[in-house]
Amino acid sequence: MMTSRKQRVAIGIALTAAMAASLYTGTAQADPKQYDAFVGVGSDTTQDVMNAFAGNANNIQYTPVASGTASGNKQLISFDAAIPAGVSDQCITPKIGLSTYTRPNGSSAGRRALYASSGLSVAGWTGSTSTTGVPICATAVDISGTVDYARSSSGPANGDTSTLTTYIPFGRDGMSFGYYRAAGAPVTSLTRAQLTTLFTTGPQVIDGVRIVPCGIQTSSGTYSFWQTVTTATAAQENTATSECNNLQVGGVAVGRSQESDALQLKTRGDALAAVAGQANSQVVIGYSAANFISVSNGASTSTIPSTVNVGIGAISDAGGGVVLGSPIIGATAPFTPNPTFYANSVFGRNVYNVLPTSVATGGGNAAIKALFVSTFTDATQTTIVTPSRICAATSTINTFGFLAISTCGSTTLKGNYLTGVS
Repeated sequence: MMTSRKQRVAIGIALTAAMAASLYTGTAQADPKQYDAFVGVGSDTTQDVMNAFAGNANNIQYTPVASGTASGNKQLISFDAAIPAGVSDQCITPKIGLSTYTRPNGSSAGRRALYASSGLSVAGWTGSTSTTGVPICATAVDISGTVDYARSSSGPANGDTSTLTTYIPFGRDGMSFGYYRAAGAPVTSLTRAQLTTLFTTGPQVIDGVRIVPCGIQTSSGTYSFWQTVTTATAAQENTATSECNNLQVGGVAVGRSQESDALQLKTRGDALAAVAGQANSQVVIGYSAANFISVSNGASTSTIPSTVNVGIGAISDAGGGVVLGSPIIGATAPFTPNPTFYANSVFGRNVYNVLPTSVATGGGNAAIKALFVSTFTDATQTTIVTPSRICAATSTINTFGFLAISTCGSTTLKGNYLTGVS
């Protein structure tokens, strides 16, 4: 049928209006995915790779992982353990309309926050107040419903028989010692026996250099894992690292270091070198190889300036004469993991995301299971056997210095949120 010009114009206007209405309707329905994303807190070691799964790490864009169309394409977000660059305070508000409180720094702090978020009582959790316009986090608050998963660089404690939580592995890391010496060539290779002596009894002279061990902040999973490497008790390690922890900068003790932070290790080494008679001493600390690789390669926020002689050491005897060498491959960046080192049962470790077991293996919860769990039962009671969305992102896992593992997404490992709760 032929139409007049006036009719064609009217039809065009109507179609344009319909398209505009469709566009605005679609926009209204497409609320930001982050509004209902699953929130994670905890480990410093795994925060950057989890940030990448959320879409951005170190101002580099990544394709966010999503649960899939069948479960609403839900995404995840991840809050840094320590205050990130450009952020002025420790307070976070993980979900709109819910509590504001101090960001959990470290694996055990993340699991503790997950415990509190699950509606279980944890005394002393701090929230946010404001005095003279400066935000601080000092008032105990209810943080129920604010955390969905915890990042953890350590598994359950030895002897933990609880089944409250499920530790879901997604990658493999290697742990060695980080070193810094302000003047002179550093000692770059140690044995496990020498590390045990350093972290159970204190500074030692090795290869003519006085080596001083430093302590990691105690909420860190790296701190907990490093104690299994050195076999030090908390009391032994506290005494052994006291010289380093009590070093002064500007009249203030440096305290324990954020894990795997080269700048903080350099600060301690420079402070030690300023002490009379210690100019040529060296500091060492437990250090994540994955973190060293990702920072050196530019994937993670850099804390290793080109002028800083901070390195990660080799293990010349892991016990029984086993020579592991360096945890990294390459003389200069870009580095890659040393698979033999990572596979070692003493110096290698899996890293995890922790869910309440009721969520990880209970009924429903298809979206969060699709992100983290590789085998699960969906709402129709069908067993889904497929890599989780995170496990399928092997290139991202590798970019951040971890190795992909065959047990990624497994729900076998159970444990408590943290020691002393039930």
